[in-house]
Amino acid sequence: MISKYFSRLLVLVINLLLISSCLNSTNDKVEYSPDAQIYAFSLSSKTDTSNLLSATKFTIDQINGKIFNQEPLPFQFGVDSVVLNITGVSTYSPFTQVQLRLDPDSTYNWIRSDSVAVSRLNQITTTAADGKTKKRYDFELNIYQQDPYILTWEHINTGYLPASIASQQTIAFKNRFITYFNTGTAIQAISSDSSSGTNWTAFNPAGMPNTLLLSSLVTANDFVFGLDATAGTVYCSADGVNWSQVITSHPVKAIYGELPLATKGNILIAIDLDGTLTFAETDNFTVLNPMNKVPANIPVKDFSASRVDIPTSYSIKYIILSGGTTKDNTNNTDIWILQEKDGIITHILSRKPTTITVNGSSLFFYDNKPYMMITSSGRNALIYSENFGLDWKMAAENQTFPAGFNQRTNASVIIDAANYIWIFGGISATQTQLADIWRGRLNKFVNN
Repeated sequence: MISKYFSRLLVLVINLLLISSCLNSTNDKVEYSPDAQIYAFSLSSKTDTSNLLSATKFTIDQINGKIFNQEPLPFQFGVDSVVLNITGVSTYSPFTQVQLRLDPDSTYNWIRSDSVAVSRLNQITTTAADGKTKKRYDFELNIYQQDPYILTWEHINTGYLPASIASQQTIAFKNRFITYFNTGTAIQAISSDSSSGTNWTAFNPAGMPNTLLLSSLVTANDFVFGLDATAGTVYCSADGVNWSQVITSHPVKAIYGELPLATKGNILIAIDLDGTLTFAETDNFTVLNPMNKVPANIPVKDFSASRVDIPTSYSIKYIILSGGTTKDNTNNTDIWILQEKDGIITHILSRKPTTITVNGSSLFFYDNKPYMMITSSGRNALIYSENFGLDWKMAAENQTFPAGFNQRTNASVIIDAANYIWIFGGISATQTQLADIWRGRLNKFVNN
């Protein structure tokens, strides 16, 4: 009996020794991560009552060892101290040490509860869990050093068109500006490289009838299209110089432009369908795809149009219209938003201050928002929308036009790849055609 209990006790002791040995062996083989990289970084401050810091996105450049915010904080933004939130390869003790260097020559080991003088912070050095591997990051908090929303204007050219013209329209097409103008007997044109707007070359557009409505010119699918509204005929050009008529199945009454998310052709137009003004979509006017009836009072002539297409939104994809005249030749007083939904063209009317008139206005999309140049109190002014065209308000004083900018309506406005706003000609307050060129840009784009 004693032998029996002794053998059982011996087995138990041996098992305990084996378990202890295994545990000691496991501890001996623990490997700590050599990864010293920062994978997430953010700032917060109690004095930042608008929570701008906590909403700021920081870029972590692992290759060059830099942490910075690509979108600068607002002009004159400032806080005395911040709390850093640093995340490594794991949320549990990824670093054995984080060292901060502050200007001019202060260095100390950071703990999470520390308040840091962010204006002096210039470098962060992390040590991985292995206690050996280090990673250094240069830190930069970008803040606008001047008001980013000041529009600065410059006068580019004057008198680049003949002295006497009846109408004009400028387009951007294949890296060139082309101004078409009607002398009263013929349509002529002048062209310049789109980077300068200074050296212009005249040419005669072949095949373009003098009855073409210049305000109808639209660029789409590597072509320029224009409309003889009286006859309802469409003309197109692949180079802006040589024009030819496109035979259409129905008379075309308006060309509104490229419509995002269109399903039957990416150009939205209005056609005469057996006496009824009807929306249609097309790619090149050889095939017209009729849709629903055009609403009353929508402009069909001399309007301004702007395409709104926000890549991050499925619903913010439409065309905005302003100014112009209706089929009854009355002035359009509304701002229209046109969008395709479930195979039909829907519309809503924007809300705008009652004091604003859109007659002769010019729409353009700039700084990720719709803008409109209008006339107000005997001068030009800008209005814009912060919700992509639903509501409009006057721009601030930092976005006024310069003293030498003559009041005008029906100007051509073009936005280029360098974020310049180009303004060409228009009709003066005395109803004469202007032949000048201006360009402006927000301060925020100057160094981009």
